[in-house]
Amino acid sequence: MITRNRFATLILLAHLSVVSASAQTAQAYPVDEKKPLFVDESIGEIYVLADVQPKAFSGMFKMTSNYHAVVWKEGRAAGSALIVSYIDDVAFHDALLQLGGEPGNNLEMAAWNERKNPRSDAPDQRIDGTPVEMLVWWPGLDYPLPVDSLFTDPGGRGIDLRFGGNKALIPEWRSGCFVCLYSCPGSKVGNRAYTIRDYVKGTTKFEANMRLLPKKKTRAVLIFRLKE
Repeated sequence: MITRNRFATLILLAHLSVVSASAQTAQAYPVDEKKPLFVDESIGEIYVLADVQPKAFSGMFKMTSNYHAVVWKEGRAAGSALIVSYIDDVAFHDALLQLGGEPGNNLEMAAWNERKNPRSDAPDQRIDGTPVEMLVWWPGLDYPLPVDSLFTDPGGRGIDLRFGGNKALIPEWRSGCFVCLYSCPGSKVGNRAYTIRDYVKGTTKFEANMRLLPKKKTRAVLIFRLKE
């Protein structure tokens, strides 16, 4: 027979076991506020400390709503992004280079500046560069989730991330944008599946998947890999 004290002890041990497992999972990612970026060339992964802010992604008062997946927390577009990072977009760009990524650098500012001009071909361009895989983990998850699971996409084309580069355009944008859901010249990594023209036409409208995301701002770790 299990006594009341014995039962309480078992409950306490079970709780400590869960806490310990959670702590071990968090400690498995080698980033924190003092070192928010880690590049592991031995396994080909980049780790970035970030915050998931699900309520910031959409809304009529956002800088560019339903558009930014990841932005540096000090960038101009941070208030409209689903995720904000603790490193800037220059450091992220250079980390992808360190892993051997090849930036496409094929988009010009005209892709955005002429987005409403039906006679311009620039907004129809698709981002080029090495394909990139992105995963996101936050406390409570058993394993990191692919970025496309964090959004709903009525257009059905999905998210095909490419290392666009666009480092030379950072001083012009100052948005801090890491990962864009469209082929945007302001992003370091963008979505080849949708062009800027698609954004203007409303071909799709990405929404945060609130059935999966945390309900409030939550610390997270981003994992990036290059795809062959």
